[in-house]
Amino acid sequence: AAATATGGGGLLVQVLGDETPLACDAIVLAVGATSAARLCESSPLLASLPATQRFGELRGVTCVAVRVYLQPAPRTSGLLGGSHASTLLPPAVAAAMRASPVTVCGPEIGGMAELSEAGFCVYDLQRMHDEHAAGDLAVLEVDFYRAERIADVDDDHAVARLALEAAAAALGVPAATLDPSLIVDVAVVRARRAVSHFALGSAALSPGLRLGEGVYACGDWVDRTGHASWSTEKAVVTGRQAAAAVGRSLGLRAVDAQVIPAAEDTPQLAVLRKISAALRAAAPTGTALPPPAPWAALLKAVSSQR
Repeated sequence: AAATATGGGGLLVQVLGDETPLACDAIVLAVGATSAARLCESSPLLASLPATQRFGELRGVTCVAVRVYLQPAPRTSGLLGGSHASTLLPPAVAAAMRASPVTVCGPEIGGMAELSEAGFCVYDLQRMHDEHAAGDLAVLEVDFYRAERIADVDDDHAVARLALEAAAAALGVPAATLDPSLIVDVAVVRARRAVSHFALGSAALSPGLRLGEGVYACGDWVDRTGHASWSTEKAVVTGRQAAAAVGRSLGLRAVDAQVIPAAEDTPQLAVLRKISAALRAAAPTGTALPPPAPWAALLKAVSSQR
């Protein structure tokens, strides 16, 4: 898609494959960072905005989301941390995840070659989603990040078997506890280079909500110095904030865009933020974007001395 200004304050959006352009008052880029960069390549209007000049440096990592529906085990109750307190996962898995329906894992789990760089999260969806809580199947999801090798596996059932093996290794239960013979159904989503890559210095590439006249953006990669949230929550927050900004710009009333304030910083984090702000103020970069975080600049300086 490409966008152009009409000259009267409006915008025209030309969608690839559609001969009729769409007239609009505002555009919100509700896409990932790498998708936004590709849109800029095809849109002279977006490419001309000062806030998008470094979009080409935005990076993404590959995610593979694996949802596995399993034959039910006897229900385990009294579990903590989720919206629901019971599951049909095998009792050993339920016990290993008793404190939370989410387990976060780093790379190199279980000595598996596919996990040499890939980290992942394990979710018991029966304890998190209403529609699964009332179901008669156990539902386990494993989301892999930096998962290029796994994304290259075309067979969904092979990916599901790998996911069960990885989950068993991470939870410290025997592999037979999550045997592939328990699989009833599988859903696999491969998102190549689509998940925001956060690293030292990446915050300096993050734009604010407003990219230009009538052009806004939302996502987990947007407004990193604003509302102190991350991931899905950050995407939702910036989406609502973008809606509010469009409403104000167009004079709309009753826009439902209220955002719950983030938790206050701990005293330690508050001190670090003050130090960071002072260092940034003392070393302006002359660009429209925030300068790199002080610790990113320090890392760069140390690396250059090697």
